[in-house]
Amino acid sequence: MYLNFKVEIPKQKIGISKKKIKGTTYIYYEHGRNYYADRQYTVPQCTSIGKACEDDPGMMQRATKKSAWRLI
Repeated sequence: MYLNFKVEIPKQKIGISKKKIKGTTYIYYEHGRNYYADRQYTVPQCTSIGKACEDDPGMMQRATKKSAWRLI
């Protein structure tokens, strides 16, 4: 569920990523990584923080999960 007001997409480049799912762009924040020693690679731990606005590329609709916003 997303709130109906717009906020600016965070400016920091590290930890913020965009992912397009079925034509909608979602904004994710990476807050950690898990290392698998047997396979020798890491997997990011990401949380959705919002959905990009279609009419304004620099803005997004914020997700309602308050725990995600405490991570940033």
